Amino acid sequence: MTRIHRLYAVGLSAVAAGLVGCTTAPKAPPPEEPFVFRALDLRQRDALGAPAWDLISPEARYDIVRQLAQARQPRGTIYKQGKAHITIRARSGTVIGDGQAIQLEGDVQITLLGANPVRITGDQVRWIPSQDLMVIDRRPAAIDRRTRIEAALARYRIKADQLELRGTPVLEHWQQGGAQTTPLRVQTPWLNWRPEQGDLVARELVRGVRREGNGQLELRAQGLQGNIRRGFVDLQAPVQVRDPQRQGWLNASTTRWLINDQQLSSDQPVQGGFKALRGQGRRWRVNLANSTVALDGGCRIEQPGERLSARQCLWNWPTGRFQAAGDVELRRSSYSQRTRAGLLLGRIGADGVAVFTAPGARVQSRFTIPPQRPGGGAARRSAPVQF
Repeated sequence: MTRIHRLYAVGLSAVAAGLVGCTTAPKAPPPEEPFVFRALDLRQRDALGAPAWDLISPEARYDIVRQLAQARQPRGTIYKQGKAHITIRARSGTVIGDGQAIQLEGDVQITLLGANPVRITGDQVRWIPSQDLMVIDRRPAAIDRRTRIEAALARYRIKADQLELRGTPVLEHWQQGGAQTTPLRVQTPWLNWRPEQGDLVARELVRGVRREGNGQLELRAQGLQGNIRRGFVDLQAPVQVRDPQRQGWLNASTTRWLINDQQLSSDQPVQGGFKALRGQGRRWRVNLANSTVALDGGCRIEQPGERLSARQCLWNWPTGRFQAAGDVELRRSSYSQRTRAGLLLGRIGADGVAVFTAPGARVQSRFTIPPQRPGGGAARRSAPVQF
């Protein structure tokens, strides 16, 4: 059976006692003053008699006509299977009736207890206990040890463990043990998150930004789905990564964002470019921490007059350093030159042109020099030169 303690009932009894025995002519009653109590203590139990929720305050005022109780510094607890599951605190609160609805205001903090606590904050929260619902419509945010999500509106469905964020929510994630930096900041029209379980889903356009110096890396996907507790978010295809300042781009299929390691990766083919340079690979990885792009499982790089293939290509875009490893073959259109090596190093300049070298490595090159007849005419084709 549900039971609510109404402390304002004491005040009602006092008023009734004062009216007994009064025989003088009635006078116009003065404006009613709200009852002031030293403390407010509301408690409710579930159908099995276990605690469901409670709300206490060191001071409360009750309006009889409007049936409102205004509480100062309210503190509350929501229970799950008889144990404290969620704690609530605010600067002030208004209780309607026996707790049909409770409005909390001023630095509201809703803390989901457990091994991985989550704090939901806002300036105003409407709590409807009978619907197991909280609506945060002023500056809502959800924060755990590594993640922060902000939105214009949030609804928290307590029993379903689902936080519904609307109004272009923004997801930020930082690495463990470091400052609360945000290498990649992602936003989408709406987002659903189950804080206790970690499941995350958004099925509309996703935009991400990673700022780096005076430039930025931009990301787009058609949705996302993942689990923050397990440390991954899958960006739905098509996925695009752009570096407007350096005129770099990358087009990929469904991509996994390892949020704790700050890496993007996919086991599906990818294509990309940097000014006049073009590349493709069977698999790829982007390390956001050190700004490195890796094309694995076979890669091809093309630029005017040259074509390179290797098992793996590695490029650091801030420094321009490039590395090709494993069965490397570099073909140049001039003189039909072909160079093979186990490793080639290079640098991609600001103009998007790569220059390759093989310091200390065994290199095999082959090229053809067309001989000239005396007087400038071409002779018969000579055999290729190899070294």
